[in-house]
Amino acid sequence: MATETRRRDLTPPRVMSLVPNSSPSPLYPASQIQMSGTTRRPGKPPPPSHAAKRLALRLTTPLASLALLLCAAAGVLLYSKTIPASQIVGRSKESSTAPSSPTVESIEGARAIWELPAAPARGVLFVAHGCRCRPENFWPPSQRCPGCVGLPEDVAITARALRRRFAVLAVASAGDCWSLGKEVGAAKRAIQSWTAKNGLGGLPVVALGASSGGYFVSRLAAKMSLAAVVMMISEGVFDPAGAPPGYPPSLFLHMPKDYKTAALVGRNVKMLRSNGVEVRELQSLELPLTPTLLSDRIPGLDHGLSERIWKVFSEEGFVDERGYMRKDGRATPWKNAVVKRGFWEEVSQWAKHIQEELNLAYGYHEMTSLQNDEMLNWIEEHLK
Repeated sequence: MATETRRRDLTPPRVMSLVPNSSPSPLYPASQIQMSGTTRRPGKPPPPSHAAKRLALRLTTPLASLALLLCAAAGVLLYSKTIPASQIVGRSKESSTAPSSPTVESIEGARAIWELPAAPARGVLFVAHGCRCRPENFWPPSQRCPGCVGLPEDVAITARALRRRFAVLAVASAGDCWSLGKEVGAAKRAIQSWTAKNGLGGLPVVALGASSGGYFVSRLAAKMSLAAVVMMISEGVFDPAGAPPGYPPSLFLHMPKDYKTAALVGRNVKMLRSNGVEVRELQSLELPLTPTLLSDRIPGLDHGLSERIWKVFSEEGFVDERGYMRKDGRATPWKNAVVKRGFWEEVSQWAKHIQEELNLAYGYHEMTSLQNDEMLNWIEEHLK
């Protein structure tokens, strides 16, 4: 898509041949770039002494138990005030339950993955991926979807939507990026046939798209009835005459460091409001790279390995004195640096996941779940 290819002005570095199977970075429509440490099993503790046993018996009294609970609560409160906000975000996500029961099938000739919430659904969330991405990014690998990738930001969006009782449907684009012609009608038919088949026909439908997917859902919203539309890291695409009558409430979630997109978002926000459309704008800002940011935000990635990667970034000067990345994650030769340190084999299985978090930390054109609750709260306000 023309608007997609013009947006990136960063030139990715050459990747050394030492890095195996280098693959595209998600959502990056130009050229491409794309950790489980070992843990020791603690030894068996010695049996408690007789004095310890007597103390334990005393602590079972109601008054002592209450005192212990109050001390524990105070400790948790104190700890929560000392850790960085970005790590709190990461921990809340890590403790979330990942989607685990997806169905992979063909709908109207397109590959699709979907999952229903545990409780009766209150709405439908249609998700459109970005260029060179796929529906498999939104679910972790499982027996039901062995080909799923489970990128952390994508999975966090799916998981949170499912917990808030949205049925989630993701469909693959026909090409690397979404087209805005026949594919829009095909997606409309896929959504309608899928909702009817699964008894969801009477529920409100919301569409969320990132990058190329954001352009796509902005056009889809003009062709079918939606309760709301979310354009992530995308300004959307609209006819010169403006939005058609009945255009749904629109939310733009973008990264202001992408100046061109931010300016175009501002222009379209004004246009939609002048056409009587309700509009909300959210911004996703850069994050400092802390020793445990990667392990906090990538379920399954070991804390020790996260700290080793952070040390590489610090020693190589990839981050500034405050911990913020100096360059876009796609333009940072972090893989080569890890290869030089000799632990690429441990990192390679997490390369795509790490790349997504580095792009997020830099705050430039990447999927983001940082505003999950704000986004879903806004969506729920518009369910009919």
